[in-house]
Amino acid sequence: MSNNKVSGIHAIGVEVPEDMSLKELMERLLNDTEVELEKDLDGGTSEPEPQPEADKWQRYADMLGDLFDVAHQIGYDAYMQGDLKIMRKVLQVETDVVDLAGIVAMEKSRAAE
Repeated sequence: MSNNKVSGIHAIGVEVPEDMSLKELMERLLNDTEVELEKDLDGGTSEPEPQPEADKWQRYADMLGDLFDVAHQIGYDAYMQGDLKIMRKVLQVETDVVDLAGIVAMEKSRAAE
């Protein structure tokens, strides 16, 4: 995956440079989300406040939805550019995200009980 590059897109508030690899994008999305959660209103950082178990799983579900949307956009762009190798990799990522979303949904329903 080291040579796979994303052609510039803007999704879910993340600007993606044209030369960013898919792996770098996924890492950035995960890291940016973690940093946002730690920021105080005044711009400082602190320990995240404990949250109810169901809220934690909902947050994961929301992030997986965002991740799927970005992967889908990358796959569509790869298809339009004729890059079937990238498109197949993105389909694998989408499948993994859907599988993980199923696990999250199950855990969320257990937490709500």
